[in-house]
Amino acid sequence: MKQNLSLKTVLLLVITFSSTVTFVSGISAGEDNVIYIGVLLPLSGSMGTPMADALELAVQQINEAGGIGGKPVSLVMRNTQTGDCMTYAKQLAKDPRIRVVIGPYTSDDLFATADIFMKNHKVLVSPTASSDEIFRAFSETGSVWRTISGDGDITSVIMQHIAAHDAESIALLTPDSSYGKTFYDWIPFWAIETGISVTGAEEFSQPEQIPAAIKELAADDPDYLIFVNSDDNSEIVSALDALEKLDYQGNIYLIYPGVDEKGRLTERLGTGSLLSGMISGKWKLQNESVSTTTLPDDTLILMSGPLEDAFSEEFEEISGEQPSGFVPQAYDAVLVASAIMARFTAYPDKSPKHAAESILLKVTGDSLPRTPEGFQTAFDRIKQGDAPIITGATGPLVFKPEGTDPEIPWYGTYTMERGMVIEDPILYRDLTKTAAIEEPEDSSGTPQPDDALYGDFWAVIGALSRDWANYRHQADALTVYQYVKDQGVPDDHIILLVYDDIPYDTRNKKPGEVYHTPEEMEVRTEAEPDYIGDTINKQMVHDVLLGTGGFKDNPLLLSDENATVLLYLSSHGAAGGELLVGKGEEQISPEDFSLIIEKMAEEKKFKRMLVVLESCFSGATVENVNTDNVILLTAASGNETSKSAIYDSNLAIWLSDEFTDELISTLEAADPRMPLHDLYQELYRNVRSSHPTLVRGNSSLNIPAKVFFGGTP
Repeated sequence: MKQNLSLKTVLLLVITFSSTVTFVSGISAGEDNVIYIGVLLPLSGSMGTPMADALELAVQQINEAGGIGGKPVSLVMRNTQTGDCMTYAKQLAKDPRIRVVIGPYTSDDLFATADIFMKNHKVLVSPTASSDEIFRAFSETGSVWRTISGDGDITSVIMQHIAAHDAESIALLTPDSSYGKTFYDWIPFWAIETGISVTGAEEFSQPEQIPAAIKELAADDPDYLIFVNSDDNSEIVSALDALEKLDYQGNIYLIYPGVDEKGRLTERLGTGSLLSGMISGKWKLQNESVSTTTLPDDTLILMSGPLEDAFSEEFEEISGEQPSGFVPQAYDAVLVASAIMARFTAYPDKSPKHAAESILLKVTGDSLPRTPEGFQTAFDRIKQGDAPIITGATGPLVFKPEGTDPEIPWYGTYTMERGMVIEDPILYRDLTKTAAIEEPEDSSGTPQPDDALYGDFWAVIGALSRDWANYRHQADALTVYQYVKDQGVPDDHIILLVYDDIPYDTRNKKPGEVYHTPEEMEVRTEAEPDYIGDTINKQMVHDVLLGTGGFKDNPLLLSDENATVLLYLSSHGAAGGELLVGKGEEQISPEDFSLIIEKMAEEKKFKRMLVVLESCFSGATVENVNTDNVILLTAASGNETSKSAIYDSNLAIWLSDEFTDELISTLEAADPRMPLHDLYQELYRNVRSSHPTLVRGNSSLNIPAKVFFGGTP
């Protein structure tokens, strides 16, 4: 095995003098006889140095056995710890030698750089970017892969672990960050699947906020308090101290804490201290320090999965320490990137993404061993057109049918017992939305096709948020508007409310246009908004729906007691069910919302009405509505968020929300007589990331769904 001196010397030079390095291990070869793979990661510091060691270990083992078809693998490394990620991304994207890039490090960086690489026909393999949004944005593109488990999958493991301990309730505290948001989004979703109630959820932006949030959440005595720390064990100490002062009878659940085998919290040294230690020769001894805080018994823990002894020994020989952080995922990323290059070099007339899809989505047979010889066998078979299963540090490298993510998440579940961290394995079940649909009453019978039953049709369609980041909300509303128009409803019976700032935003590369699917479904140019900009506020929504107020030059809802009315609103929603207006300066509370609906009934504005809400926690928004002849269809339950669906990497923005996208797709494909009950069932089954809800009051669900969108059965 190659000694580790060369890499440590290289890394020291990287930290001190440069942000780039090209590393070749093993075979000597000329420039034209090398297979290059780009690296866009932090390669120094407490997290970066172990990843750099893992990259070298994988390259060394591949090259020791002969490389890929006799050509050595060479890493063109860009150290984002000491340089700008975007600048380096553009360099690697324009480098004609490189077809696959390992990285970037964060999910935000991946979203920021993905379009650069995709336009230059490169494939990304990230070992670290774990946001579930990556799967939603890039699955089925063939251009983005990762060897780390997605956070959406990991949250399922957490809830299965808690359920295995017979818990009935949980509370959640997360940092107010993109990392924390994933848990805030997905823990309530999987709580529904596991039959566990959520007693509360809070976010913190400053560590000083932790004790107060802990006190608020513990007051409801959840069985487990899930605490997500932002890679800072001092936050865990603060949470444990706060719980100790309370009469809390439950337990805490920690995600990726830094602990030793006795449950003592550890602190990694920063980059400066690590560099000092490297220069002094004592850095291995000083890499971690143990705090005085020990986790209490019955604490549940989720950490990285256990590694085989052979890999740990190989890594320790090259690095001088045990694997930590993202070491196994970085190692596996080299294997995946090399496999893609093996196929690409055999079929250079195909694209790198075609190479990736052809070997990562069509694997067959038993997995080959994680040895240099096993790698060589795999690459030879790949060049011949086969798709063997390569074994990495985390196990067989098999991906979901949609691409992007590993098929099975890699994790380890543990518990504290008698002052020791012990393995606490759980039986993992398939990550699908499995909760049964709660069948509403009145679900049988034949829809009535008589148009006279439905009266005049009116629609109020609105997007209440503004600004470029909320592109999808306006695109959702415009798409619903376009669908209703296509049913033959005249504009004087549709009231459209959109801020209309998206078409003219300086970031819009197609001024005046708004898309619901990339390049295909333009929904703005033929729309006729009735209210735009600052005219959209809480009072305006109230007045339009009740047909009152000072909007003499703009239309109001002038429906009567025989009318069928559609109310569709898209915006952000708060945890209590508040519907946000604008940037959140105003909120329509569940109480406000129920009063508006009740007043509409008193004013005889409809014979029947369908309310469709596209927002987070929308199930809570409608929980107070009990007005006769009103059916309420929401994108999410009262405890969970609604998720975005279609990402445009060219615009770097989400174009739609999953629920509305599925709603329109289902309506377009449906038989005209499909009852509303069946529409709901289709939405519930096919919306992957939330649990749509349907509240019918005393209304029939056998009315054809399209009647509520301006169509005729």
